[in-house]
Amino acid sequence: MSRKPFRSKRPQQSSPQSNQGHPTEDTIIAQAHALYGSEAATAIAYCGMDAWFDGEEVEFRRFAEMFRRLRN
Repeated sequence: MSRKPFRSKRPQQSSPQSNQGHPTEDTIIAQAHALYGSEAATAIAYCGMDAWFDGEEVEFRRFAEMFRRLRN
């Protein structure tokens, strides 16, 4: 299993998706809670940092917004 389940380039068939073929933010947050429990915010932050270092600004901003939602 991938160590970064939220950064998959392939659409996941078993989860609700937005019009662009990506899992919705609510789905990603729910999966993070299921996999990492109380450390879900840390997992989302890690994915955001990974996107930032890969130069994927749009994806970084998406994870940053999810991180804000988890921290509030």
